[in-house]
Amino acid sequence: MDTHICPWWLAYTFDHRLRLWVHNPEKLFGKYVRLDMTVIDLGCGLGFNSMGLAGLVGNSGKVVALDIQQKMLDVVMKRAKKRGIENRIEPHLALKNDFNLHVKVQFILAFYMVHEVPDPNRLMAQVADNLSVGGLFMMVEPPFHVSKREFHKSIAQIEKSGLVLEESYKILFGRTAVLRKPAIPG
Repeated sequence: MDTHICPWWLAYTFDHRLRLWVHNPEKLFGKYVRLDMTVIDLGCGLGFNSMGLAGLVGNSGKVVALDIQQKMLDVVMKRAKKRGIENRIEPHLALKNDFNLHVKVQFILAFYMVHEVPDPNRLMAQVADNLSVGGLFMMVEPPFHVSKREFHKSIAQIEKSGLVLEESYKILFGRTAVLRKPAIPG
């Protein structure tokens, strides 16, 4: 599968308020994200999901908005400041093939970005390393870029990293999988 990273300027075509009708973060993530959690928004782009996640984690929670493009992170923080939630969002510049981050979080979101990663096995290993025990990883991929077969291949890759599939379902313009990091048998 060829990878292509979405340039920051193209993100404006789909990362705007009208998207709430299609991908409302409260509806999509509210079942998994609670007050006071620390979460990561992988490939956060211009911050559409980061803003929604910030609302769910509340004032004492934290959203790590992670991207490889500094321009994306600059826009995220500008938007967060405008909404008065900049204290809930921590921008983090990742390296091309490395999160450059070592934290334990309860939820990691990868929305429309796994297909852009040149080394999915490395990505999945880093997801597993940064999830706390019982933590959830939610992957959403666009069906117009990712076939059903490729999506199931991505699920298999993350399962090799030790995560267990909880559920897989369709949303409008997306294939979704939620995986959990199980307790390590002692």
